[in-house]
Amino acid sequence: MAFPERFSGLSEYAFPRLRRLLDAHAPGGPVVHMTIGEPRHPMPDFVGAVIAENLDGFGRYPPNDGTPELRVAISAWLTRRYGVAVDPETQVMPLNGTREGLFNVGPALIPEEVRGQRPAVLIPNPFYQAYAVAAQAVGAEPVFVPAEAGTGFLPDFSAVPKDVLNRTAAAYLCSPSNPQGAVASREDWAGLIALAEKYDFRIFADECYSEIYRDTPPPGALE
Repeated sequence: MAFPERFSGLSEYAFPRLRRLLDAHAPGGPVVHMTIGEPRHPMPDFVGAVIAENLDGFGRYPPNDGTPELRVAISAWLTRRYGVAVDPETQVMPLNGTREGLFNVGPALIPEEVRGQRPAVLIPNPFYQAYAVAAQAVGAEPVFVPAEAGTGFLPDFSAVPKDVLNRTAAAYLCSPSNPQGAVASREDWAGLIALAEKYDFRIFADECYSEIYRDTPPPGALE
């Protein structure tokens, strides 16, 4: 039985590599959790009461685009956070986590060709595996752009060769970034938007860490 090779060029996922690193150490020592980003504290008491009041709704499929109340609440939060008007009917799509959206923008928005060529998708390196999988799933070429100390741990998309930019369909940018924690400034976002307008490609802004900060909220693409 044959299996597809389209994902064979991807690097190994992080968790098997982490497991091998941990296997070399004897168990029983103090543990510092630095694995997946899940809550370490108990669920607030009021959550259980709200769930109990709405149990009858758990036996039915919810609307594909979320309830109107949820979309309105999301729109209002975006307005408070970024100072922009967002239409809850046409500009808000609830997801089951960011991975779903970061992958599905590939089949939904990356075309088969860009100017008669195989499309390129610009991806920061280090990168979240979902970016590259989304690109390869639709036959696009993942183009990895270094996010190193010399560029402030953010990718310098303007340094990508023009022949690649001419066939670019999309660029992913995570800010605050993972694992470096670098934050794209308003100028960084403006520069990327100008580049996208010049070469006619989409920006997939991954801002899942936008509310983790000490003093000043990090700027976002919507600003």
